[in-house]
Amino acid sequence: MSVADRPVVALLRSLVRIPSESGREEGVRDAVAAWLRARGVPVTVTGRNVVVVLEGAAGSDPARGLLFCSHYDTVPVGPGWTRPDPVDGALEDGKVFGRGSNDAKASIAAMMCVAAGVDRARLAGRLVFAFVCDEETGGQGLEAVAPTLPPISAAVIGEPTGLDVSPGQRGLLRAYVHETGRSCHASRPWEGVNALEAAARDVLAIRGIEMPEEHPLFGRATLAPTMLAAGTKPNVIPGAATITLDGRSTPAWDNDRMVAALTARLEGRVEVKSKRFVPIETPVTAEIVVAAAAASPTHRVRGFQGVSDLLFVRHVPGVVMGPGTSEASHAPDEWVAVAQVEAAERAYGGIVERYLKAPVREVAS
Repeated sequence: MSVADRPVVALLRSLVRIPSESGREEGVRDAVAAWLRARGVPVTVTGRNVVVVLEGAAGSDPARGLLFCSHYDTVPVGPGWTRPDPVDGALEDGKVFGRGSNDAKASIAAMMCVAAGVDRARLAGRLVFAFVCDEETGGQGLEAVAPTLPPISAAVIGEPTGLDVSPGQRGLLRAYVHETGRSCHASRPWEGVNALEAAARDVLAIRGIEMPEEHPLFGRATLAPTMLAAGTKPNVIPGAATITLDGRSTPAWDNDRMVAALTARLEGRVEVKSKRFVPIETPVTAEIVVAAAAASPTHRVRGFQGVSDLLFVRHVPGVVMGPGTSEASHAPDEWVAVAQVEAAERAYGGIVERYLKAPVREVAS
């Protein structure tokens, strides 16, 4: 069988060919549902999401359930592409190209093949799949679906990790610092108060906030100014300025501690845009972490430096794990290695076998 004819590869390429920017996932949603139904997998479509619930065999624990979740929405194509068609799903040099190939349709395709190939009669618990929208923007994806799911006791979130196992993720703080000055003519700067100068002092103050605590999985927290808006004309002293901040928090330096440090150190007014993505940590000894590490081809356990839908199922032990690399996500000429996609199908199947005792066969077509 040629590489192009391998089921998980053919499936991934077909999904990449369906544009699915956040908010416009109906086409890929319908394709996912149709593919699963054609292979006898029960499907529920809710909004722009597809949910599969495979109940455990007779006598299994109704509270034991394993969720696999990933997203098929993508960011826009954007500038910088050298390939003629950013959604052609081209197969070249052992790679599948196209927006969403790496983030995260490769995870979707591998999980779909597991859903179609699992031996349901031997499931020692409930197996749930959620293929969701809006992960890139927030909204009506897993955040909306999670409260409707049946009980689960562990979760696997598909994001590009090179199939390393990440038992948790750093948090995310989005904040602004507003500087207030007084405008005047630039030829008489002493008559005003330059808000841009205040912003410069605060940028340096942010750099001076020390967060030395090292987390074994996530390393140090980071807090960086990423945008600065000020001024209206070249000959006017700016009377207002706004700094945009990106904070990546850890259990030792969580979002609230970052906000407190900013408020204490800065001249400007701190406005929090979002701090709901809190740091999440699953013990490395948790059953799902052990099962995922054993099934992973790398057997490597490390922290996930980004954020993901793990936030919305943080009430159970969970890992982030998927094919691809974070460097290829959102980038021009996005791609994922075929070897990673095929390894992901085997690894996800291995997790099911270890956690729910049911073997997973390779899908024939």
